Amino acid sequence: MSGEERTPMTIRCVWPVDCRNSCGSPAHYGHTCGRHLERVRSMVGTLACAWPGCTWRAWDRRGLCDFHRRVAYRLIEPRS
Repeated sequence: MSGEERTPMTIRCVWPVDCRNSCGSPAHYGHTCGRHLERVRSMVGTLACAWPGCTWRAWDRRGLCDFHRRVAYRLIEPRS
């Protein structure tokens, strides 16, 4: 770096707030903010996926179906 400071890129929460927009709060884990991570935690132990509108099953009972777990925890990149 030649005298310029680099600012770390803030990762934003990808949790949908409506059909077009995501939460956008700073992510605490993967691509999920603390508020939405709490929502996932509240669904642990059930077969329901905490992701809004998702009807897939969370077979491992961890709060999210396999696809949304990968999106929320940054195992795959969400679409822009």
